[in-house]
Amino acid sequence: MQQQTPGEAGKPWNKVTDLGSNMRQLTSGPDGNPLSAFTGKSGVQIAIEGAGEPEMKAFGELYANFLYSGTNGGTMEIPLVRGASLMTHILRSANPVVKPFCLSSLNGNPVKFDCPLEPSAGDGGGGHLEGECRGSVLTITLHNSKVIRDLTKVQWAAESKVNWGNTYMRTCDANLCSLEDGGKTLKVRVPNAAGTMNFAVNYIGHYLLPPDWTNQPGESICTSKRGILDLHMSATCQPSRDMTIIFDLGSESFPGLDMFQYALEPANVWQSDQGYIPPMRTCTPGVCQHIGNKVVIKTTAPANNYKLALNVIGARTFPYLRWLEEPYQGVCDGSTITDGSSSSSSTTTPSNNNNNNSPDTTVTTKSTQPPTTPPTTLPSTPRSTTPQNTNTPPAGTSSYPSVPLATPTTKFVMELDEPGNDLPGVTRKFILYFTSPVVPKVDSGSQTIRFEPPGGGAYSGLLQLGYVGSSARGDGSQTSFLDPYAGIYPYKPQVQYCVSRSAGRGFLNFQWNPVDVTGDTARTGRLLMVSMPHHDLLMLEQAEDTPFTFKAYVSNDWLMELPVLHTDIDPDPLGVIDVKDNPSQLQDILAAIERDAQNQNLDAVCGHTDSYNGGKAIGMVPRLASLSRAFATDHYVKLDESIRSCLEQWLRIQDTLDEMWKLRYEDVWGGLFLRATGDAVVDWGVDYGFPYYNDHHFHLGYFLYAAAYYVKHHQAWGRLHKDRLYSLARDVGNPSNQDAFFPVSRQKDIYTGFSWASGLVPGTRQEESASEGINCYHALAALGGAFGDDNMRQTGQILLAMEIHSVREYWQVRAHNKAHFPPAIQEYGVVGMVTEPAFFAYTLNWPCYPNIFPQRHACLVGIQVIPITAVSKYWMDKEWAQSINTTCQYAINPSSHPSYHLAEKTRELSTDLESGWKAFCHAAMAPLDSAHALAAANYVRDKKPQELVGGTGAASTLLFIYART
Repeated sequence: MQQQTPGEAGKPWNKVTDLGSNMRQLTSGPDGNPLSAFTGKSGVQIAIEGAGEPEMKAFGELYANFLYSGTNGGTMEIPLVRGASLMTHILRSANPVVKPFCLSSLNGNPVKFDCPLEPSAGDGGGGHLEGECRGSVLTITLHNSKVIRDLTKVQWAAESKVNWGNTYMRTCDANLCSLEDGGKTLKVRVPNAAGTMNFAVNYIGHYLLPPDWTNQPGESICTSKRGILDLHMSATCQPSRDMTIIFDLGSESFPGLDMFQYALEPANVWQSDQGYIPPMRTCTPGVCQHIGNKVVIKTTAPANNYKLALNVIGARTFPYLRWLEEPYQGVCDGSTITDGSSSSSSTTTPSNNNNNNSPDTTVTTKSTQPPTTPPTTLPSTPRSTTPQNTNTPPAGTSSYPSVPLATPTTKFVMELDEPGNDLPGVTRKFILYFTSPVVPKVDSGSQTIRFEPPGGGAYSGLLQLGYVGSSARGDGSQTSFLDPYAGIYPYKPQVQYCVSRSAGRGFLNFQWNPVDVTGDTARTGRLLMVSMPHHDLLMLEQAEDTPFTFKAYVSNDWLMELPVLHTDIDPDPLGVIDVKDNPSQLQDILAAIERDAQNQNLDAVCGHTDSYNGGKAIGMVPRLASLSRAFATDHYVKLDESIRSCLEQWLRIQDTLDEMWKLRYEDVWGGLFLRATGDAVVDWGVDYGFPYYNDHHFHLGYFLYAAAYYVKHHQAWGRLHKDRLYSLARDVGNPSNQDAFFPVSRQKDIYTGFSWASGLVPGTRQEESASEGINCYHALAALGGAFGDDNMRQTGQILLAMEIHSVREYWQVRAHNKAHFPPAIQEYGVVGMVTEPAFFAYTLNWPCYPNIFPQRHACLVGIQVIPITAVSKYWMDKEWAQSINTTCQYAINPSSHPSYHLAEKTRELSTDLESGWKAFCHAAMAPLDSAHALAAANYVRDKKPQELVGGTGAASTLLFIYART
């Protein structure tokens, strides 16, 4: 349950850019700190003494119950329920041991536990380079999509073009490198640049720019032969503490007012040997004036005795050497400090800089070493070396009452520091609720808290853990939010769904089954359940706001209503009529049917490929056959024979497939599998993980689609092989929760509304091709219709409606959900993958060709389009077409992108996008307007199946473009 970053109001998902959001039902981090990671070492752990691995006692579509047994006979049962606002622990004769990482206070009492730091969960982001010369200073700018936290992780190289062959990388230091834009922009200012300069940057562990930096570096032309070194400065402080600081540029050109900085502090504050770092203040027109070839700074000295340092960014510091350790020291008595080559009033000291372009420096202070502290990234106020954690909330917030630790009570407020040091004034608030008073025993050694009854012995009752958001330290404004809901929890909730054929509506019901501490149905109290955004669009009840961004509902059950969509395997008859009434379109469709039928190769590939590619091959042919029937051609006769033959091979009616492709049943997980290899060991990735229950709804969905078509038109064959066909259906969309051999809807997540492609493989669950999941449930409903099985048809209809509803919410950028996505996804209009620990992932886990952006964007779109069928119009509509229009235009024509000139001009970048993925982009843009539809039709109309992505032919694509079916 997420909390937006403090100070980022209006950006509820801004953290996704830097970290990724967490879809798993966790009651802890990552919250306010966008650069901290949640790895299990942040948040709260609850255990009982001596407990080992848990035993799963029960599970269902919305829950799983686990039991921990302690060494003393006590137990702790955890009924994990999707959407529960409180994580409940049922303790029987067992004292809970709580480990809150990063704990800073307990019920208002300071208690300090360690906060283990982990590296950022995200990668380093992506970046591009710019190079610009102003005079003799080369500025290399790295724009990165994520915050760069450590300058030393960036290396740079800059050299004149004639010397580039001898170039080496230099690690960034604060003398020449600085961070801007909150850390997302890094600038390297290289002085003494002349002529044509080459440059490159290495972000260690992430990327090199340019990629072929030794042979094709960045390039910029510098016109001056010298740095800004012919400078003179003077600083005069009057007894009134009015100060005048003058930069005299001499013969040098003016680089811009924002290139001048000054650090000015009381002498007793500027103690560099104690770790103090003074802030450098950049010149602004209100303080600094450009007069002639001078910069005049008018300010007030902070004390009669002051210390001073100046900086011309990328060129010079004053003092030139060791400005931090040995700044100018002055007194406000009318005296003047001078430094610079044109001074005649001070002693001349030779510079230790070996650069021949550097003049001798006239100074009034010592000079030894170059500066090593960044002048441009410092805070505007002194950085304290002592912890800033206090329990005093800022003005405008409310504090919660402090309860002495020795006092028995039933509620405990825990404040947890944000991981890292970015938000020292912010804590995450967790609440512990007990059903009878307990006393905490803090163990600073193990950094745990043991809760016991006040008279000793063992605790029996509920322990509920809640999260109430991230806010200012000591802010208690939300710490009572969950109080009305404590003591009640959902237990083994049930899911029911049904379809009203007369109303054309489907109904989905979550029965949460609230119980109290006795384990009986709750007679009093209120149950608060947290919703996801797609639920809020379906619920009729009034939602409650929460401190953790998501909405919630006070209700014992949820009733959601969904439309029943077109689930016949055939195209919409009205769309077919529209095409028949348009001679030009009709001719295009008839020609495409002819060409697709002549070039389809199902007979050749069916028995000689894996279940996914074989599935796409058989999926394309029944769609083509249904179009042949709709447009009254005879191609379906031969196509039907090919469909029957392929189905019989995979159903093992004709048991002729190689052993590795034969579907079998296994009773450990209850489902179909195949070996997919002749070797003894089956790897995780073999056949896309199908042997480990990966992607079953993708693979089998195509076969179910073919079966739905064939059974509809060949009823006798369907009845003869119904049991085999139902085995496929039961594996991915079981219409019966009483089936002892298959689970109910294996890949489907009833709470999220969409499916997970992941099976038993390691790692987190994810789903990429959401449209192929839609295809599976469309096929399931159509197969039920072909058999006249209302139960299977309605099961498929509900699963289909849920899938489309969630795909429109979480994969597609639309007007109502745009703010849920980070700016990058808002721009692209589509999500490549949804994973459990990363709500929105901009990625593909397979190589698109060319495997480079912006062409790869077409694959991000296309993988959410395949295959095009009669239900595609429900998520490929005008609104989404508008979202992905620009993305697809750039993918089709990369040189039209405004940032094209920043890209490394490689052969791959100039390679044309594969025609199949280009066709998907055209089809997705077609609903936008007649011009896009015409462009799509012009591109697709002469394509053969081999020129398109498997699973979709030209006839199918054209019919969607012309008639949205």
